[in-house]
Amino acid sequence: MKKAKPRFFERKVYQAMLQWKENLAPDCALFLEGGSGVGKTTLAEKLGKEAYQSYLVIHFDQVSPEVKTLFEESPLDLDRLFNALQVIFKTRLYPRQSLIILDEIQCFPPARQALKTLLEDGRYDYLETCSFASIAIASKEHRLGVSPMDFEEFMWAQGDDLTVPAIRDHYEKLKPAKALHKGFMKSFREYMLVGGMPQAVRAFVETKDYGKVDRVKQKLLTRYIEEMSPKRAKGADPVSRFFDHIPSELAKKDKRYVLSHLGKSARLREYQKAIEWVSNTGLVQLNHSVKDPTETVAFTVNPSNFKAYLMDTGLLISLAVKGRPYLENSLYEAILCDRLHVNEGMILENIVAQSLSAKGHRPHFYIERDPKTRKTKMEIDFLIRDGEKGVGLVIKGSSSARIKSLQRLKEKFGKRIGDGIVFHHGEVKREGNIVYLPYYMVTVI
Repeated sequence: MKKAKPRFFERKVYQAMLQWKENLAPDCALFLEGGSGVGKTTLAEKLGKEAYQSYLVIHFDQVSPEVKTLFEESPLDLDRLFNALQVIFKTRLYPRQSLIILDEIQCFPPARQALKTLLEDGRYDYLETCSFASIAIASKEHRLGVSPMDFEEFMWAQGDDLTVPAIRDHYEKLKPAKALHKGFMKSFREYMLVGGMPQAVRAFVETKDYGKVDRVKQKLLTRYIEEMSPKRAKGADPVSRFFDHIPSELAKKDKRYVLSHLGKSARLREYQKAIEWVSNTGLVQLNHSVKDPTETVAFTVNPSNFKAYLMDTGLLISLAVKGRPYLENSLYEAILCDRLHVNEGMILENIVAQSLSAKGHRPHFYIERDPKTRKTKMEIDFLIRDGEKGVGLVIKGSSSARIKSLQRLKEKFGKRIGDGIVFHHGEVKREGNIVYLPYYMVTVI
Protein backbone atom coordinates (compact mmCIF):
# COMPACT_ATOMS: atom_id res chain seq x y z
CA MET A 1 0.00 0.00 0.00
CA LYS A 2 1.27 3.45 -0.97
CA LYS A 3 2.05 5.56 2.07
CA ALA A 4 -0.18 8.65 2.35
CA LYS A 5 1.60 11.99 2.14
CA PRO A 6 1.21 14.23 5.20
CA ARG A 7 -1.34 17.00 4.73
CA PHE A 8 0.29 19.50 7.04
CA PHE A 9 3.86 20.83 7.06
CA GLU A 10 5.52 21.51 10.40
CA ARG A 11 5.58 25.26 11.05
CA LYS A 12 7.28 27.06 13.92
CA VAL A 13 4.34 29.38 14.53
CA TYR A 14 2.17 26.37 15.35
CA GLN A 15 3.77 26.01 18.79
CA ALA A 16 2.78 29.61 19.57
CA MET A 17 -0.77 28.75 18.47
CA LEU A 18 -0.87 25.87 20.95
CA GLN A 19 0.34 28.22 23.68
CA TRP A 20 -2.53 30.59 22.86
CA LYS A 21 -5.02 27.74 23.30
CA GLU A 22 -3.45 26.73 26.59
CA ASN A 23 -3.00 30.17 28.14
CA LEU A 24 -5.30 32.74 26.51
CA ALA A 25 -8.41 31.03 25.13
CA PRO A 26 -11.38 31.40 25.53
CA ASP A 27 -11.00 34.98 26.77
CA CYS A 28 -8.93 36.02 23.77
CA ALA A 29 -9.24 35.23 20.05
CA LEU A 30 -6.23 34.22 17.97
CA PHE A 31 -5.51 36.53 15.02
CA LEU A 32 -3.30 35.05 12.27
CA GLU A 33 -2.04 37.64 9.77
CA GLY A 34 0.15 37.25 6.72
CA GLY A 35 0.25 37.40 2.96
CA SER A 36 -2.24 35.44 0.90
CA GLY A 37 -1.12 31.85 0.39
CA VAL A 38 1.39 31.60 3.26
CA GLY A 39 -0.63 28.89 5.01
CA LYS A 40 -2.80 30.70 7.58
CA THR A 41 -5.97 28.70 6.87
CA THR A 42 -4.05 25.42 6.74
CA LEU A 43 -2.50 26.17 10.13
CA ALA A 44 -5.91 27.08 11.54
CA GLU A 45 -7.37 23.78 10.32
CA LYS A 46 -4.40 21.87 11.71
CA LEU A 47 -5.10 23.38 15.14
CA GLY A 48 -8.78 22.53 14.88
CA LYS A 49 -8.07 18.97 13.78
CA GLU A 50 -5.35 18.19 16.34
CA ALA A 51 -6.28 20.24 19.41
CA TYR A 52 -10.12 20.22 19.42
CA GLN A 53 -12.94 17.72 19.31
CA SER A 54 -14.43 19.60 16.34
CA TYR A 55 -13.95 22.75 14.28
CA LEU A 56 -15.58 24.62 11.43
CA VAL A 57 -14.26 27.19 8.96
CA ILE A 58 -16.24 30.18 7.71
CA HIS A 59 -14.56 31.59 4.57
CA PHE A 60 -15.73 35.20 4.54
CA ASP A 61 -14.32 35.83 1.06
CA GLN A 62 -16.90 33.39 -0.34
CA VAL A 63 -19.52 32.89 2.38
CA SER A 64 -23.23 32.68 1.59
CA PRO A 65 -25.63 35.59 2.29
CA GLU A 66 -27.44 33.37 4.83
CA VAL A 67 -24.33 33.11 7.00
CA LYS A 68 -23.64 36.83 6.71
CA THR A 69 -27.17 37.57 7.89
CA LEU A 70 -26.57 35.53 11.05
CA PHE A 71 -23.70 37.83 12.03
CA GLU A 72 -25.54 41.01 11.11
CA GLU A 73 -28.47 40.51 13.48
CA SER A 74 -28.73 43.03 16.27
CA PRO A 75 -28.79 42.05 19.02
CA LEU A 76 -26.82 38.94 18.09
CA ASP A 77 -28.85 35.77 18.77
CA LEU A 78 -26.06 33.39 19.77
CA ASP A 79 -28.20 30.29 20.19
CA ARG A 80 -29.64 30.76 16.70
CA LEU A 81 -26.20 31.52 15.30
CA PHE A 82 -24.56 28.39 16.69
CA ASN A 83 -27.47 26.11 15.80
CA ALA A 84 -27.50 27.44 12.24
CA LEU A 85 -23.73 27.10 11.84
CA GLN A 86 -23.87 23.47 12.93
CA VAL A 87 -26.53 22.70 10.34
CA ILE A 88 -24.96 24.70 7.50
CA PHE A 89 -21.47 23.32 8.03
CA LYS A 90 -22.65 19.86 9.18
CA THR A 91 -20.40 20.03 12.23
CA ARG A 92 -21.40 19.51 15.85
CA LEU A 93 -20.00 22.13 18.22
CA TYR A 94 -19.01 21.15 21.76
CA PRO A 95 -18.76 23.79 24.51
CA ARG A 96 -15.10 24.42 25.39
CA GLN A 97 -14.01 21.72 22.92
CA SER A 98 -14.66 23.33 19.54
CA LEU A 99 -12.88 25.95 17.44
CA ILE A 100 -14.63 28.37 15.07
CA ILE A 101 -12.31 29.70 12.36
CA LEU A 102 -13.24 33.09 10.89
CA ASP A 103 -11.22 32.97 7.68
CA GLU A 104 -10.30 36.20 5.80
CA ILE A 105 -12.28 38.18 8.32
CA GLN A 106 -11.27 41.49 6.73
CA CYS A 107 -13.79 40.70 3.99
CA PHE A 108 -16.74 40.96 6.38
CA PRO A 109 -16.40 43.57 9.18
CA PRO A 110 -19.71 42.64 10.91
CA ALA A 111 -18.19 39.29 11.94
CA ARG A 112 -15.30 41.08 13.56
CA GLN A 113 -17.67 43.45 15.33
CA ALA A 114 -19.53 40.43 16.71
CA LEU A 115 -16.35 38.95 18.16
CA LYS A 116 -16.62 40.80 21.49
CA THR A 117 -20.02 39.23 22.12
CA LEU A 118 -18.79 35.80 21.02
CA LEU A 119 -15.82 35.95 23.40
CA GLU A 120 -17.98 37.11 26.32
CA ASP A 121 -20.25 34.13 25.70
CA GLY A 122 -17.23 31.85 26.12
CA ARG A 123 -18.71 28.66 24.68
CA TYR A 124 -16.10 28.20 21.95
CA ASP A 125 -12.64 29.34 20.92
CA TYR A 126 -12.19 31.68 17.95
CA LEU A 127 -9.39 32.01 15.42
CA GLU A 128 -9.33 34.77 12.79
CA THR A 129 -7.18 34.87 9.66
CA CYS A 130 -6.45 38.10 7.84
CA SER A 131 -4.45 39.02 4.73
CA PHE A 132 -4.29 42.73 5.43
CA ALA A 133 -1.78 43.96 8.00
CA SER A 134 -3.27 47.44 8.52
CA ILE A 135 -6.30 46.13 10.43
CA ALA A 136 -6.03 47.23 14.04
CA ILE A 137 -5.94 44.53 16.69
CA ALA A 138 -8.64 44.61 19.35
CA SER A 139 -7.86 44.25 23.04
CA LYS A 140 -9.08 40.65 23.17
CA GLU A 141 -7.08 39.40 20.18
CA HIS A 142 -3.67 37.73 20.22
CA ARG A 143 -1.74 38.49 17.01
CA LEU A 144 0.64 36.02 15.35
CA GLY A 145 2.33 36.70 12.01
CA VAL A 146 2.58 33.92 9.43
CA SER A 147 5.33 34.23 6.81
CA PRO A 148 6.41 31.95 3.96
CA MET A 149 8.22 28.84 5.17
CA ASP A 150 11.76 29.64 6.25
CA PHE A 151 14.80 27.58 5.23
CA GLU A 152 14.56 25.28 8.25
CA GLU A 153 10.86 24.60 7.63
CA PHE A 154 11.72 23.96 3.96
CA MET A 155 14.21 21.32 5.07
CA TRP A 156 11.72 19.83 7.56
CA ALA A 157 9.26 19.39 4.68
CA GLN A 158 11.86 17.10 3.08
CA GLY A 159 12.37 15.10 6.27
CA ASP A 160 15.67 16.84 7.11
CA ASP A 161 16.00 18.12 10.67
CA LEU A 162 19.83 18.03 10.77
CA THR A 163 21.00 20.58 8.18
CA VAL A 164 19.96 23.83 9.88
CA PRO A 165 21.13 22.81 13.39
CA ALA A 166 24.52 21.98 11.82
CA ILE A 167 24.59 25.39 10.08
CA ARG A 168 23.67 27.07 13.37
CA ASP A 169 26.50 25.26 15.16
CA HIS A 170 29.06 26.40 12.58
CA TYR A 171 27.75 29.97 12.79
CA GLU A 172 27.87 30.15 16.58
CA LYS A 173 31.41 28.76 16.64
CA LEU A 174 32.44 30.68 13.49
CA LYS A 175 34.03 27.55 12.07
CA PRO A 176 34.10 26.53 8.38
CA ALA A 177 31.69 23.80 7.31
CA LYS A 178 34.37 22.27 5.03
CA ALA A 179 33.00 19.03 3.52
CA LEU A 180 29.41 20.08 4.41
CA HIS A 181 29.60 23.48 2.72
CA LYS A 182 28.79 22.26 -0.79
CA GLY A 183 25.69 20.39 0.40
CA PHE A 184 24.49 23.36 2.45
CA MET A 185 24.84 25.62 -0.59
CA LYS A 186 22.92 23.17 -2.80
CA SER A 187 20.00 23.01 -0.35
CA PHE A 188 19.95 26.79 0.01
CA ARG A 189 19.94 27.25 -3.78
CA GLU A 190 16.93 24.92 -3.97
CA TYR A 191 15.20 27.03 -1.33
CA MET A 192 15.85 30.21 -3.32
CA LEU A 193 14.32 28.64 -6.43
CA VAL A 194 11.28 27.06 -4.80
CA GLY A 195 10.68 29.69 -2.13
CA GLY A 196 8.62 29.17 0.99
CA MET A 197 5.04 29.28 -0.25
CA PRO A 198 3.55 26.00 1.06
CA GLN A 199 1.89 25.08 -2.27
CA ALA A 200 5.19 25.48 -4.11
CA VAL A 201 7.09 23.55 -1.43
CA ARG A 202 4.58 20.70 -1.65
CA ALA A 203 4.97 20.54 -5.44
CA PHE A 204 8.76 20.38 -5.04
CA VAL A 205 8.68 17.74 -2.30
CA GLU A 206 6.29 15.52 -4.26
CA THR A 207 7.74 15.89 -7.76
CA LYS A 208 11.20 17.58 -7.67
CA ASP A 209 9.99 19.18 -10.91
CA TYR A 210 10.85 22.88 -11.12
CA GLY A 211 8.45 23.30 -14.02
CA LYS A 212 5.53 22.22 -11.84
CA VAL A 213 6.81 24.37 -9.00
CA ASP A 214 6.95 27.39 -11.30
CA ARG A 215 3.38 26.78 -12.51
CA VAL A 216 2.21 26.82 -8.88
CA LYS A 217 3.98 30.13 -8.29
CA GLN A 218 2.62 31.62 -11.52
CA LYS A 219 -0.91 30.74 -10.37
CA LEU A 220 -0.24 32.46 -7.05
CA LEU A 221 1.02 35.57 -8.86
CA THR A 222 -2.09 35.59 -11.07
CA ARG A 223 -4.21 35.42 -7.93
CA TYR A 224 -2.36 38.37 -6.41
CA ILE A 225 -2.84 40.45 -9.55
CA GLU A 226 -6.57 39.68 -9.44
CA GLU A 227 -6.66 40.82 -5.81
CA MET A 228 -5.29 44.15 -6.98
CA SER A 229 -8.51 44.77 -8.90
CA PRO A 230 -10.64 47.89 -8.24
CA LYS A 231 -12.93 45.76 -6.08
CA ARG A 232 -10.12 45.30 -3.57
CA ALA A 233 -8.08 48.48 -3.86
CA LYS A 234 -8.73 51.94 -5.20
CA GLY A 235 -6.13 52.97 -7.72
CA ALA A 236 -5.53 49.38 -8.83
CA ASP A 237 -3.50 50.46 -11.84
CA PRO A 238 -0.78 52.11 -9.70
CA VAL A 239 -0.82 49.03 -7.44
CA SER A 240 -0.19 46.54 -10.26
CA ARG A 241 2.38 48.83 -11.93
CA PHE A 242 4.30 49.19 -8.67
CA PHE A 243 4.20 45.44 -8.04
CA ASP A 244 5.24 44.43 -11.58
CA HIS A 245 8.29 46.71 -11.52
CA ILE A 246 9.84 45.21 -8.37
CA PRO A 247 12.16 42.78 -10.24
CA SER A 248 13.48 45.47 -12.60
CA GLU A 249 14.11 47.87 -9.71
CA LEU A 250 15.97 45.19 -7.72
CA ALA A 251 18.03 44.35 -10.80
CA LYS A 252 19.59 47.82 -10.69
CA LYS A 253 22.97 48.36 -9.11
CA ASP A 254 21.73 50.16 -5.98
CA LYS A 255 18.41 48.23 -5.74
CA ARG A 256 16.46 51.33 -4.64
CA TYR A 257 12.92 51.69 -5.94
CA VAL A 258 12.79 54.87 -8.03
CA LEU A 259 9.21 55.86 -8.82
CA SER A 260 10.22 57.96 -11.84
CA HIS A 261 11.09 54.68 -13.58
CA LEU A 262 7.34 54.04 -13.74
CA GLY A 263 6.90 57.26 -15.70
CA LYS A 264 8.54 60.65 -15.85
CA SER A 265 5.68 62.26 -13.94
CA ALA A 266 5.37 59.54 -11.28
CA ARG A 267 5.52 60.97 -7.77
CA LEU A 268 5.26 59.56 -4.25
CA ARG A 269 1.94 61.31 -3.59
CA GLU A 270 0.45 59.51 -6.61
CA TYR A 271 1.68 56.08 -5.53
CA GLN A 272 1.54 56.46 -1.74
CA LYS A 273 -1.80 54.65 -1.31
CA ALA A 274 -0.79 51.94 -3.78
CA ILE A 275 2.49 51.34 -1.94
CA GLU A 276 0.72 51.20 1.42
CA TRP A 277 -1.89 48.80 0.06
CA VAL A 278 0.56 46.31 -1.44
CA SER A 279 2.72 46.51 1.69
CA ASN A 280 -0.27 45.89 3.97
CA THR A 281 -1.17 42.75 2.04
CA GLY A 282 2.13 41.26 3.16
CA LEU A 283 3.24 40.61 -0.43
CA VAL A 284 5.99 43.22 -0.33
CA GLN A 285 8.55 44.13 2.30
CA LEU A 286 9.70 47.74 2.26
CA ASN A 287 13.17 48.53 3.62
CA HIS A 288 13.77 52.25 4.14
CA SER A 289 17.04 54.11 4.45
CA VAL A 290 18.05 55.66 7.76
CA LYS A 291 20.01 58.87 8.26
CA ASP A 292 21.85 57.63 11.35
CA PRO A 293 22.44 53.87 11.78
CA THR A 294 23.06 54.21 15.51
CA GLU A 295 19.91 56.12 16.51
CA THR A 296 16.38 54.89 17.10
CA VAL A 297 15.18 54.02 13.62
CA ALA A 298 11.79 55.73 13.96
CA PHE A 299 13.48 59.15 14.23
CA THR A 300 15.86 58.79 11.28
CA VAL A 301 14.01 56.78 8.65
CA ASN A 302 13.56 58.34 5.19
CA PRO A 303 10.06 57.37 3.94
CA SER A 304 10.77 58.34 0.32
CA ASN A 305 13.98 56.32 -0.02
CA PHE A 306 13.26 52.60 0.04
CA LYS A 307 13.86 49.19 -1.49
CA ALA A 308 10.95 46.86 -2.24
CA TYR A 309 11.41 43.10 -1.79
CA LEU A 310 8.92 40.33 -2.39
CA MET A 311 7.91 38.41 0.72
CA ASP A 312 9.12 35.24 -1.04
CA THR A 313 12.20 34.89 -3.24
CA GLY A 314 10.75 31.98 -5.19
CA LEU A 315 7.89 34.26 -6.22
CA LEU A 316 10.38 36.97 -7.25
CA ILE A 317 12.07 34.54 -9.64
CA SER A 318 8.72 33.68 -11.22
CA LEU A 319 7.57 37.32 -11.32
CA ALA A 320 10.76 38.27 -13.18
CA VAL A 321 9.60 36.20 -16.18
CA LYS A 322 5.85 36.32 -15.63
CA GLY A 323 3.92 35.06 -18.64
CA ARG A 324 6.88 33.24 -20.19
CA PRO A 325 7.56 29.47 -20.14
CA TYR A 326 9.57 28.05 -17.25
CA LEU A 327 12.36 26.90 -19.59
CA GLU A 328 12.96 30.53 -20.58
CA ASN A 329 13.71 31.47 -16.99
CA SER A 330 17.51 31.76 -17.02
CA LEU A 331 17.54 32.39 -13.28
CA TYR A 332 16.68 28.74 -12.61
CA GLU A 333 19.69 27.58 -14.59
CA ALA A 334 21.99 30.20 -13.07
CA ILE A 335 21.05 29.26 -9.50
CA LEU A 336 21.01 25.49 -10.06
CA CYS A 337 24.42 25.61 -11.73
CA ASP A 338 25.77 27.94 -9.04
CA ARG A 339 26.71 30.77 -11.36
CA LEU A 340 24.67 33.77 -10.34
CA HIS A 341 26.08 36.90 -11.95
CA VAL A 342 26.23 40.38 -10.47
CA ASN A 343 23.12 41.53 -12.35
CA GLU A 344 21.23 38.66 -10.71
CA GLY A 345 22.23 39.82 -7.24
CA MET A 346 18.59 40.83 -6.69
CA ILE A 347 17.93 37.17 -5.83
CA LEU A 348 20.58 37.14 -3.13
CA GLU A 349 19.46 40.47 -1.71
CA ASN A 350 15.81 39.37 -1.64
CA ILE A 351 16.62 36.09 0.13
CA VAL A 352 18.63 38.00 2.75
CA ALA A 353 15.74 40.42 3.30
CA GLN A 354 13.26 37.54 3.53
CA SER A 355 15.44 35.53 5.93
CA LEU A 356 16.16 38.48 8.22
CA SER A 357 12.44 39.24 8.42
CA ALA A 358 11.68 35.58 9.22
CA LYS A 359 14.09 35.81 12.17
CA GLY A 360 12.28 38.86 13.55
CA HIS A 361 14.68 41.54 12.30
CA ARG A 362 13.35 44.75 10.78
CA PRO A 363 16.23 45.71 8.49
CA HIS A 364 16.93 49.09 6.92
CA PHE A 365 19.78 50.33 4.76
CA TYR A 366 22.27 53.19 4.92
CA ILE A 367 23.74 55.35 2.19
CA GLU A 368 26.00 58.40 2.47
CA ARG A 369 26.87 60.69 -0.43
CA ASP A 370 29.37 63.48 -0.90
CA PRO A 371 27.32 66.70 -0.48
CA LYS A 372 29.16 68.37 -3.39
CA THR A 373 29.62 65.64 -5.99
CA ARG A 374 26.67 63.44 -4.89
CA LYS A 375 28.91 60.42 -5.36
CA THR A 376 28.29 57.53 -2.97
CA LYS A 377 30.82 57.42 -0.15
CA MET A 378 29.30 54.63 1.90
CA GLU A 379 26.52 52.10 1.21
CA ILE A 380 25.32 49.34 3.53
CA ASP A 381 22.82 46.83 2.12
CA PHE A 382 21.17 45.99 5.45
CA LEU A 383 21.24 47.37 8.98
CA ILE A 384 19.94 45.36 11.94
CA ARG A 385 20.14 45.77 15.70
CA ASP A 386 22.14 43.54 18.03
CA GLY A 387 21.32 44.79 21.50
CA GLU A 388 22.47 48.42 21.72
CA LYS A 389 24.57 48.25 18.57
CA GLY A 390 23.82 48.56 14.90
CA VAL A 391 25.20 45.86 12.61
CA GLY A 392 25.94 46.41 8.94
CA LEU A 393 25.46 43.56 6.47
CA VAL A 394 26.50 43.55 2.81
CA ILE A 395 26.31 41.06 -0.03
CA LYS A 396 29.60 40.58 -1.81
CA GLY A 397 29.60 41.11 -5.59
CA SER A 398 32.39 41.83 -8.02
CA SER A 399 33.21 45.13 -6.29
CA SER A 400 34.92 45.62 -2.94
CA ALA A 401 33.14 48.96 -2.40
CA ARG A 402 30.53 47.46 -0.07
CA ILE A 403 33.21 45.89 2.13
CA LYS A 404 35.05 49.21 2.34
CA SER A 405 31.72 50.77 3.36
CA LEU A 406 31.56 48.41 6.34
CA GLN A 407 35.02 49.54 7.41
CA ARG A 408 34.10 53.21 7.03
CA LEU A 409 30.89 52.67 8.98
CA LYS A 410 32.89 51.28 11.89
CA GLU A 411 35.43 54.10 11.68
CA LYS A 412 32.74 56.79 11.67
CA PHE A 413 30.46 55.48 14.42
CA GLY A 414 32.94 53.50 16.52
CA LYS A 415 31.61 51.43 19.40
CA ARG A 416 28.00 52.11 18.46
CA ILE A 417 28.48 49.76 15.49
CA GLY A 418 29.21 46.06 15.88
CA ASP A 419 31.38 43.90 13.65
CA GLY A 420 30.34 44.01 10.01
CA ILE A 421 29.04 40.95 8.16
CA VAL A 422 29.68 40.04 4.53
CA PHE A 423 27.57 37.33 2.90
CA HIS A 424 29.52 35.57 0.19
CA HIS A 425 29.84 32.32 -1.71
CA GLY A 426 32.74 31.03 0.35
CA GLU A 427 33.34 29.74 3.86
CA VAL A 428 33.29 31.37 7.31
CA LYS A 429 36.26 33.60 8.03
CA ARG A 430 37.15 36.74 9.98
CA GLU A 431 39.27 39.65 8.77
CA GLY A 432 39.68 42.23 11.52
CA ASN A 433 36.24 43.54 12.51
CA ILE A 434 34.51 41.95 9.50
CA VAL A 435 33.05 38.45 9.50
CA TYR A 436 32.50 36.61 6.22
CA LEU A 437 29.58 34.18 6.17
CA PRO A 438 28.22 31.89 3.45
CA TYR A 439 24.82 32.96 2.17
CA TYR A 440 22.95 30.18 3.95
CA MET A 441 23.99 31.45 7.38
CA VAL A 442 21.61 34.40 7.08
CA THR A 443 18.92 31.92 8.11
CA VAL A 444 20.40 31.48 11.61
CA ILE A 445 21.45 35.05 12.51
